[in-house]
Amino acid sequence: MRPSIFPSDDSLPTWLHTTLLVLVVSPFSLMTLWWGVGALVSGYLEPLAGPEFGQFFFGPVALHGAAARLAGFALLVLSGAFAAIAVRFSRFASDSGFTRFAPWLLLVLFIFVSFVVSTLA
Repeated sequence: MRPSIFPSDDSLPTWLHTTLLVLVVSPFSLMTLWWGVGALVSGYLEPLAGPEFGQFFFGPVALHGAAARLAGFALLVLSGAFAAIAVRFSRFASDSGFTRFAPWLLLVLFIFVSFVVSTLA
């Protein structure tokens, strides 16, 4: 096997490793954070395209009032799940159970709240 042109993960300095983690995770985390805060403040949320074409996070209609604010909370939880993934892979994270299971718990909470939002809409 030919050696890679990229250095191994262990050979990177800690500051570069952390910077790369933030650069990889921040587009996903900041986008959902922006949508979530906007929905919480305004009480209105346009339909958000999901991971597949023609699929939406909370349905194809705009949300108003309590449903929009709950969807905004769900998006904040999803943003936290993305950030927890970065923390989990950081060199500063301990091997505690919290950092290991936090991304999964936040993802399950997001899915649960999403189902609640879809019943309100």
